[in-house]
Amino acid sequence: MNINSREPLPWQQLNSRVVFDHPRLCLVEDTVVLPSGKQTEWLRFQERQDFVLVICVDPTQRILLSRQYCHPVGRVVHEFPGGLVDTGESHSDAARRELMEEVGWYAHQLDEVGTFLPHVRRSSARAWVYVATDLEARHLPADSEEFIAYEWVDVTTLEARMRSGELDNGHLHVAWNLFRLHAERFLV
Repeated sequence: MNINSREPLPWQQLNSRVVFDHPRLCLVEDTVVLPSGKQTEWLRFQERQDFVLVICVDPTQRILLSRQYCHPVGRVVHEFPGGLVDTGESHSDAARRELMEEVGWYAHQLDEVGTFLPHVRRSSARAWVYVATDLEARHLPADSEEFIAYEWVDVTTLEARMRSGELDNGHLHVAWNLFRLHAERFLV
């Protein structure tokens, strides 16, 4: 194994300033000194909240895929239900709440299968991935900006759609990979 012996060093932060602040996004510019000694500005997201993604498995082992219009890409995108963790809310409570708001299901059984850093170069926020089983129809009011539809698909169909590129949401792919690492717990 050929490993570069020079380990990356941390950057020295000199100062920070908010360059844009909105309820959904806060952009910060840090002045940093790189390991080379060069001073530069680095843009990052102000830490807001972690978020959750929920993979629902029904008794016939189908997977729930939600879909909604996503303005930045100008089209409908498939995803797993999820959303931001509110201040003071546990990740599992956020997963249950988001599931009821987005697709009208309550998870009696909720298992964490992992976390990942979705924007590692611009944010320290984490995504938490849960698997929901033993589901009951139960609704909460949806967010005013969300218009979400969903479908149940079998694992073979889901993975074929991922391979074909039809399902191209990176968060969906990472969450599914974490699910597959634990699939023996949820699929027979």
